[in-house]
Amino acid sequence: MTSPLQRGFGLAVLLVVAADWKSKFWILNRVALGDTLAVVDGWLYLAHRQNPGIAFSLFADLPEAWRTPLLATLSIGAIVLLLRMLRSATDGTTQFGSVLVTGGAVGNLGDRVVGGSVTDFIHLPMFPYVFNVADTAIAVGGALLIYR
Repeated sequence: MTSPLQRGFGLAVLLVVAADWKSKFWILNRVALGDTLAVVDGWLYLAHRQNPGIAFSLFADLPEAWRTPLLATLSIGAIVLLLRMLRSATDGTTQFGSVLVTGGAVGNLGDRVVGGSVTDFIHLPMFPYVFNVADTAIAVGGALLIYR
């Protein structure tokens, strides 16, 4: 039987996934691949990129026939471990961190399985990488899990 708390965690994960997918859908339909739009000039840009790898484009050079199945399998394994952690977590920091990382992992997994790559679009000039909402959720959630 599913408890109200578990249903709440599931809803929270779905909210992270929905925010990620909605933002990617918006970018895919409004900003051409390779284009960059200034939101706050000098501070925040929308830069439409496709990342076949994971964070910081790691594994992007693997052959596509290996890359997508390998990264999808690793993502599924991480999601299973995170869901187990979430079910047994008793403190709010661990619960919130697990929800964020799980939602981010599911968001990027869906993108990768459908298109073979992940849509990235958030660019802060002081940071050399382009990332997305799922990456942000993973980074913030991961920091919370380390902090706990």
